[in-house]
Amino acid sequence: MTINSWKAKHNDEPVADFELIDHGIDYEQYFQGCGTGDTDYANVVTGIGDTLARAIDDCMEQIAEMGVDADDLEDRILKREGMNGMIPTTISVAESHPDAHDAHHYVSILWNWEND
Repeated sequence: MTINSWKAKHNDEPVADFELIDHGIDYEQYFQGCGTGDTDYANVVTGIGDTLARAIDDCMEQIAEMGVDADDLEDRILKREGMNGMIPTTISVAESHPDAHDAHHYVSILWNWEND
């Protein structure tokens, strides 16, 4: 299925349930990725960034490209995670691992469409 046919299938369809997984900081060559196997979810995106906030932003950009109302989903995620509408400011990977140029903060969001 192409991205355009996928977007057409789910255009304006609400996200029913979701999960945020904060994988933390890892090195590119060691991060195993994240999939939907052994979960109740049908969709997943993984974002990377120098901070937790940037990794979540990366996920939201990918999700928006798929036709999801990313602003609504981000609000719901922040509320569920107890972040009171704001992603906490965290130390950047560059500050916490100054010699690790291939380390990133990884976050995944798994979700189901209402009709999945």
